[in-house]
Amino acid sequence: MRTTSCLNINLAALDRNVAVIRELIAPDCDLCAVVKADAYGLGAARIAHQLSESGVNMLAVYNLAQAEAISLAGVTTPQLVLMPIREIELGGEIHRLLLAGRLHFVVHGESHAQELAAISDQLGGGPIPVHIEIDTGMSRGGVIASEAGRTFALIADERRLRLVGIFTHFSNSREDDARTHNQMDVFEKLLQDHAAHIPDDALIHVANSHAILRDSRFHRRMVRTGLAWTGLMQSQTVDGWKPPLESIVRWESQIVHTKLLPCDVAVGYGSLWTTRRPTRLGIVPVGYFDGYPVGSAQSDRRWIRVIAESATHAQGGSRAWDVPIVGAINMDQIMVDLTDVPPSIAYGDGHIGMTAELYGSQPSARNFLPRVAEAVGAHAYELLCRLSPRIPRQYVGESMATINADSLRIDRQSPGAMTG
Repeated sequence: MRTTSCLNINLAALDRNVAVIRELIAPDCDLCAVVKADAYGLGAARIAHQLSESGVNMLAVYNLAQAEAISLAGVTTPQLVLMPIREIELGGEIHRLLLAGRLHFVVHGESHAQELAAISDQLGGGPIPVHIEIDTGMSRGGVIASEAGRTFALIADERRLRLVGIFTHFSNSREDDARTHNQMDVFEKLLQDHAAHIPDDALIHVANSHAILRDSRFHRRMVRTGLAWTGLMQSQTVDGWKPPLESIVRWESQIVHTKLLPCDVAVGYGSLWTTRRPTRLGIVPVGYFDGYPVGSAQSDRRWIRVIAESATHAQGGSRAWDVPIVGAINMDQIMVDLTDVPPSIAYGDGHIGMTAELYGSQPSARNFLPRVAEAVGAHAYELLCRLSPRIPRQYVGESMATINADSLRIDRQSPGAMTG
């Protein structure tokens, strides 16, 4: 055995998620897919290829290294670099992308705009396409409100820069309706005040995945989505409807060892769990080194799914059981209680070799990644990004990218249904 686990990434589900998002926005609204942090650990090159084939209009990354890796993989979709950029290597891939007009930078202030203008001189090409980020309450990157007017005016007068987009970022669009609308009020007031310096074709974009569902007011000329294309978003519309998004992620390993323990035996570091009955203990060969979260929650709040293929071809199919994780999470081992899983002659010692599904793709499952994240006080993004690069990424599912998104229709009267 060369590897102890595999991450299955369903590209067909990714296509369907893009089609669902398209159905939620207007036909003339562009879609920007955020693929920073190696597409949240799922493999930016392959994911970006698939998103491009699915028809997204733009990809957003955080830094130049991410943009370069995606471009070298053959993806030609324009990219938006969110990090403040202050220098460029001449003659490299980034230089080539800028000259081709396939790379957009974000302006984070008046002085930063001047630095980008100086880069344009060094490159010897045309004006650099830029988006202004307006800080309306995230208090992270972007131009503060009091500096916005001077920044708009500077770019309007600067031949070395071309304003192609304006955006803001919501701080809590998943839960705080009032704050989200207040941020939008601030943003729209700035757009109105500085309309003379804003080109008619500028991309106005504010909605992230959660805001797309909250109100069409936030859709504007483009939306930016990350969590939605992964299918791990648990948000719903204000009237309680959930879009039929599908998780594209499934993490599998297997049972590699079992032992039978009597009652009242402590298990694992710190003796955090004790058997309350004769117990069949199973070992799954992954742990926090692989990115499985330790967390602070009680171990009996986390489950994995054990899957056994039928013992004979005549029976066909498979059976599955949810089993609790017991004891502390180790560096490269997890203990599970297999007592309620019947042994099978198809597996060594009755259980060894059974599939151990750490993260399932079904929202109702106990091991659905957002549920695991909630149990340990984390975010689904966080758990995705923690997954070790040593885990092989296997891309499965036939692409539906050749199917026009207009052929997929969401039935909002029947939540979760999609019809062709």
